[in-house]
Amino acid sequence: MKKFFALLKVSVKSMLLSSTNSQGSSRKKAATGVGAMLLIAFLGLYLSGFYSSLLMHALAPVHMEVLVFIFMGMGALVGGLLFTTFAVKGVVFGGRDNDLLLSMPVNSTMLMASRVSAIYLENLLFSLFVLAPAGAVCAFMTQSGVGHSVLFWVRLAVAVLALPLLDTALSVLMGALVAFLSARVARGALGQNIVMAVYMVAVFYFAFNVNGMIEGLAANAAGVKESLSWAAPMLWMADGIMGDWGKLLAFAACCVVPFGLVVFGLGRVYRQAVTAFAARSARNDYKLSAQSASGQKKALLAKEAKRFFGTPMYFWNAGIGLMMLLAAGVAALVMQRDLQELIGLLGDALPVMPLAAMVMGFCLCTSAVAAPSISLEGKYLWILREAPVDENSLLRIKTGFELLLSLPCTLIAGVCLTIALKLSAAEGAVLVGAALLFCVGHAAFGMLMGLTFPKLDAVNETVVVKQGMAVMLDMFVPMAVLGVCALLYWLGGMLSAWAALALPIALLAALTAVCVLILVKKGPAMLRAL
Repeated sequence: MKKFFALLKVSVKSMLLSSTNSQGSSRKKAATGVGAMLLIAFLGLYLSGFYSSLLMHALAPVHMEVLVFIFMGMGALVGGLLFTTFAVKGVVFGGRDNDLLLSMPVNSTMLMASRVSAIYLENLLFSLFVLAPAGAVCAFMTQSGVGHSVLFWVRLAVAVLALPLLDTALSVLMGALVAFLSARVARGALGQNIVMAVYMVAVFYFAFNVNGMIEGLAANAAGVKESLSWAAPMLWMADGIMGDWGKLLAFAACCVVPFGLVVFGLGRVYRQAVTAFAARSARNDYKLSAQSASGQKKALLAKEAKRFFGTPMYFWNAGIGLMMLLAAGVAALVMQRDLQELIGLLGDALPVMPLAAMVMGFCLCTSAVAAPSISLEGKYLWILREAPVDENSLLRIKTGFELLLSLPCTLIAGVCLTIALKLSAAEGAVLVGAALLFCVGHAAFGMLMGLTFPKLDAVNETVVVKQGMAVMLDMFVPMAVLGVCALLYWLGGMLSAWAALALPIALLAALTAVCVLILVKKGPAMLRAL
C-alpha cells in the first residue's frame, strides 16, 4: 500500500497541481491546485444550489423530493464526465512520466489504479458539492420530514462516495477512446469538438427550457419518475437516499463493479496501451508538397488559430465564455417579450443596462485565450523566438488573436441586448463601449499573466488550460474588477446618474491603459527572459 499511496500522490499532483515553471515554489503549486479545486467546488455548489431549490419548490408539495436526487445525480455524472474525460487522455494515458513509472518495479495494475484514483478524487469533489447541497435543500424545504434524521445523511454520504466510482469508470473508458482516436485518426480533434458541441447544445437547451420542465414536473412527478427507468442506477441512488437500503446497496454495487473491472481490466494491458498511444502519436509522416506563401502576421495568426481550434481542451475551456456571450444575446432576442414583462414588473428597481454589462463581463472573464498561449508553446517556444519576428510583434499577434475572437462576439451580443432590452441609443453605446474596453483590458492582462506565470514544462495542455496559475488569475482578477465596478456604480448613483456610469468606466479605462502600457514596455523583456 505504501507504493500505491506514493503513486497516488504523484498522480494527484499531475491531475490538480501545476507550477509556473520547473523552478516554481511549492506555494505557487499549492495556490494553483487550490484554485482548480475551488473552481470545481464553486460550479457544483452553484448549479446544485440553484436548480435544487427550483426543483424542491415544485416537488416538495407533492412529496416527490426523490426526483431532486435523480436529477442532481445525473448532473453530477454528466458534469464529472465533462471535467475528466479529456483529462484522462493526458493523466492516465499521456502522462510524461509514464515511461519512468513503467520502468520501476511496480505492477502496471497498481500504477493504473493510482492514476484512476486521482480521477476519482476529482469526481468525488464535484459529486460532494452537487449532492450535499441538494441534501441540505431537501432537509430545509421538505414537507415530509425527509432529511431530518442522521441515517439520511449516512445514506447520502454512501451515495456521494459511490457515484464517482461509476463516473470514473465511464470517464476512463471514454478517455481511452479519445486517446485512441487522437493517436489513430489524423483529425481526432474534430471528433472531440463535435462531441463537445453536442454536449453544449444539450446544456443550452436545458438552460432555456428549465422553467417549463419544472412546471411539468410538478404536474406529473410520478409519471416523470416512471419514464426515467432507463436511468435505473440513478433511481436506485435516489430511492436509497430517501430510505431504501436495498436499492442503495444495489446502486453501490453498480458503481463498484464497473470501477473494479476498468482498473483490473485496463491494468493488465496498461503498459501496451500507453506504449501504443505514445508510439503512434510520436510518428511523423513527411510529405513533400507545395507551400503557400504568406506574410509574417498571417502565418502567426494561422498558427494561433490552428492551435485554438485544433486543441479541444483549449477551445472548449477558453471559448465557452464567448459561446455563452453569443447565446445570451440570441436568447435575449428570442425571449424579448418575457424580458420586457420582467422588467415591467420590477420597474426602476432593476438597473437593466449595468446588469447586462455585468453578464457580458462575466462571460468575457471566462474566455482566457491569451493567458495560456505562451505556455502552450511549451518546449518549442525557442523555435518561435528564433523566427525573424521581434518580440513586440509576437505579443501583438497573440494578444490580438484573443481580440479577433472576443470583439466580434461582444459587438454582436451588445447589439442584441440593446435591441432586446429596448435601451436608448446612448445606453446601448455605453454598454457596447464598456464591453469592448473590457475586452482589450482582459486580453492585455491575460498576456501579462501568461508571461509572469509561464508553464513551459506542462505534461499536457490540460494542465495549462484548466489548472495554470495564469489562467486562474486571468479569470478571477477581472471578476473582482467587475465587483469593484458594481460598487462604484452604486456609490456614483448616490451622486448622479452621470457619475454612476462615469466611475466604473473610468476605472476600466485606467486599468486597461495600465495593462496595455506594461505589456508594450515590459512584455518584450519578459518574453526574452523565458
